[in-house]
Amino acid sequence: MIIRTATIDDAANIYFLEEQVYELHLKERPDLIDSSKRLNSYRFIERTLKSGKGKIFVAEEEDAIIGFCTAAIIEIRNDSMFYDMKKIEIDDFCIDERHRRKGIGKKLFEEVVALAKEIDAQFIELSVWGFNQNAIAFYEQLGMTTRIKRMELKIEKQL
Repeated sequence: MIIRTATIDDAANIYFLEEQVYELHLKERPDLIDSSKRLNSYRFIERTLKSGKGKIFVAEEEDAIIGFCTAAIIEIRNDSMFYDMKKIEIDDFCIDERHRRKGIGKKLFEEVVALAKEIDAQFIELSVWGFNQNAIAFYEQLGMTTRIKRMELKIEKQL
């Protein structure tokens, strides 16, 4: 298995893997996820790859992409609250369900850490849904901690 930076030729395979992410979110939060839409589009993947404002790393085994991770480079300048800084934001992280618990995710994450060090970023951040306890445990094993907790109160429709 190798970890490498994705190319535009990988977009269709990344999009296919992203279907697993979409299905998980649709199953767990059908009240929020519109079944007629996708989490990210093929065009989003293309734009990320072409923009130069981040990278998509892929895990490849026997010419098949079995995992991917997006890493957007965000610069904060002249903000009213925060210091000037660079950060990496992970938007998508997926390992094919047939290949989980083999260390692939850890290797992808290590690539993101290397990128963060290379660009002198102050930190890596991501959002994870509260229902996704497996992902939360995985990120905690990598040393990530909770900085912000986003909460909700569902309001029942009145008849």
